[in-house]
Amino acid sequence: MKSQVSSSVPIGEPMKRSPLAAVLVAVASLILPGLGQFINKQLIKGLIWLAIPILLVAVELSTSHWERWIDLQTHKVSLPLPPASPVAPPAGLGVSTGSAAKTSAPVAAHEASKPAESPAVSHSQERRALPPKKIAPQPHTLGAMEKESAASSDADLYGDASSSKAGSGTTTDIYGDVIPAKPKAPKAKPAESPAKAQASESKASTSSSADDLYGPSSTPAKKNTSATASPAPSSSASDLYGSSSSSTAEAGSQTASTGLSATSAAAAQALFIQHYTYPNYAYQQGKPTYVFRDFGGFFTKGLWGLGSLGALVIGDQYSGKKIVLFDQVSDWLTADNSVNLMGNGLIAVIILLIAALLWILGIADAYQSRIEIIKTGKIEPFTKFIQRVWHTLFSYIVSAPAFVAILFFTVIPFVFTFLLAFTDYTYKVHLGQGLVHWVGFHTFTFLALDPAWILIFGQIFAWTVFWALMSSFTVFALGFINAMVVESPLVKGRKIWRAVLILPWALPQLIVLMVFKNVFDTAGLANQLLFATHLMGPVTNFLAAIGLEGHPDQPIFWFTQFYNGNLAKFVVVMVNLWFGAPYHMMMIIGILSAIPKDMYEAAEVDGANGFQRFRSITLPMVLSATVPALIMTFSFNFNNFGAVYFLTGGGPAWNPSQIPDSMKIISSALPGQTDILISWIYKLSFTKGFEQFNVAAVYSIIIFLIVGGFSVFNMVRSKSFSEEGNE
Repeated sequence: MKSQVSSSVPIGEPMKRSPLAAVLVAVASLILPGLGQFINKQLIKGLIWLAIPILLVAVELSTSHWERWIDLQTHKVSLPLPPASPVAPPAGLGVSTGSAAKTSAPVAAHEASKPAESPAVSHSQERRALPPKKIAPQPHTLGAMEKESAASSDADLYGDASSSKAGSGTTTDIYGDVIPAKPKAPKAKPAESPAKAQASESKASTSSSADDLYGPSSTPAKKNTSATASPAPSSSASDLYGSSSSSTAEAGSQTASTGLSATSAAAAQALFIQHYTYPNYAYQQGKPTYVFRDFGGFFTKGLWGLGSLGALVIGDQYSGKKIVLFDQVSDWLTADNSVNLMGNGLIAVIILLIAALLWILGIADAYQSRIEIIKTGKIEPFTKFIQRVWHTLFSYIVSAPAFVAILFFTVIPFVFTFLLAFTDYTYKVHLGQGLVHWVGFHTFTFLALDPAWILIFGQIFAWTVFWALMSSFTVFALGFINAMVVESPLVKGRKIWRAVLILPWALPQLIVLMVFKNVFDTAGLANQLLFATHLMGPVTNFLAAIGLEGHPDQPIFWFTQFYNGNLAKFVVVMVNLWFGAPYHMMMIIGILSAIPKDMYEAAEVDGANGFQRFRSITLPMVLSATVPALIMTFSFNFNNFGAVYFLTGGGPAWNPSQIPDSMKIISSALPGQTDILISWIYKLSFTKGFEQFNVAAVYSIIIFLIVGGFSVFNMVRSKSFSEEGNE
């Protein structure tokens, strides 16, 4: 005992003070993950917990531009101030070239009188000194621009206008900036001597007037660089952050051995030079700025996007520039996509919640470890900690991959759909040109109070419930009958009958549904057989007599006429019966083979007939074992999209006189008479030009509540569930 005490860690506090010491250690872990473990002298555990915030910070910094924001705050990057007079707006803000020509002349003279700036001026600043451009027309559809009758400019994919007027002398690059056009090639001169030609080529190696990927890189270099307002472009090329890099002359000298001229080498290098443009917040002048949007990383921009759903769209003027569809370098110039921002923000929140959970576990571990150290006087080795965690949390550890898959492929999509129900995301919002907004419970209120939507939803919901019940009951009943027949001792060749009856379930459902769709076409096999056998008249009259067909037509319009809605529903149920019965047959055959034979023998000895043995032995034991399968069948058929959509497409359509006027706005997204909720949700989401994403999300939540509530309620009340809970 004395040896243990001597080898233990000195505690320094009496036993009665132990809770306070443990609390202090927990507070230390709350301040910084792993700090409590370091205090407990558990270094490896401390490093593991400390790795959590380090990893989060690394992800944030690697996906952000905070270093550029720091450069702006520390004035390492100088940006021009906006002009005081509104008559002469700054270049690059979409002002007409012709209208600004007169007002820009005094400014140009004033700039020319300034001393030469440092060669390290960024390429973005060079572009700001160029002549302004014409205002681009506003976009109406993604990538398409409104034609301007009196303008001679054409809009590109990003919403910028490129001048096409002859002799304008300017072009527009991908960033929306106006760049002087490349001067025309001079006329052919008499042949020079070899010495002069070599000197001319050497002189051209110091020039950077070649066009890059986004247009001309700059104006031709001047001879007298001491009197220019900006440094000669030939001296440096801007790097990714806007600072100067090595001269294009160096690139030309390196490639001279390959046979390329210096000018060609400079042009080839310019293709790979990408320039970052800093946001100039001075141009906002009281308007809002979005630092997290412009410089934030995965977590900061994700949280900002989830809360705001974006702020800028194509054509907006922001920080001295115009927002475009996509900018691969200066990503703050890219228009906000509300759906992407919502998705990224949701993933960021999930990751932060997981990190917070691990943080809490680290706090609890530090507290418990301190308690054990005070009680025993020993520090738990890391290997023993791993063994203890493995034995106590083994089931959770081996299930972790499944939990991660469920999180990212089930939970996140469900939450994303849930969030869409609280927005105004419809076909009216073109991403990039418009923004989605949070509207709270407005969509729920509208669907609950609008009579037209209530009427259509009530009819579709009633048919969905009827379809789910009928398709579940019929397939189970027919499968039960087939199983009883196949297992009867009176049937010969039972293996052959099993193989034949299981074939419908083994065939690809999609292909068979398309075959049935062609069979019940107006000119399909069903009508052809009825005509060939002279049964068309009797059959169509019978269907009309029992109410399945509205009119005794010849041929029969199975899925096309609105008065044959009941007939189309009957066909859907029958086709699903053909598909689903074999599965239940095989399941019930397995259950029947597990029932002890002596139970039937004892019942027969007691005088029970065949029906009594079925009612008292077979039926209760089969139902007890198949209740979970029945619940799953109902849930599956409630959302059985393929059985309806690929067979009827939701048709036939409703009678036009029965469609409320307020519902006609969604046109092709209207449900058909055989549409169930899930197929109507599909139409609401993916019918081109009539998308109602928020409405579809609301109905998805309703389906989840109905199916989930029904499944849980019946599963808890089932005998198999209660027996499992009593074990």
